[in-house]
Amino acid sequence: MKTTFTHPPAAATPRIVNWIPLPDAITEEEIKLELNWTADERTTAAIARQGALMGFESPTAYLVQALAATIASNEGDTIMTNDGRILNGCDGYDRDGLPQNV
Repeated sequence: MKTTFTHPPAAATPRIVNWIPLPDAITEEEIKLELNWTADERTTAAIARQGALMGFESPTAYLVQALAATIASNEGDTIMTNDGRILNGCDGYDRDGLPQNV
């Protein structure tokens, strides 16, 4: 049996999108953060151990630095389209912060 297609599949319509770095992305040095945190005994020990290994004065200082570095890195990797979508890695969001299929 031979299958014949009478209509070719529809081609995706290309969209012109201008990608720009996130305007006014925050840097690690600009992040001002204070933490009050709690964790179970095992997690607290791991945080204290890792902070001490990296030379931090306290587990809280280690957590603040880790969060600041992550936030700044994410900001630096985030781009924005001319139609208002925001993209970081493979995660996209519309102007209302809702996930989008990009």
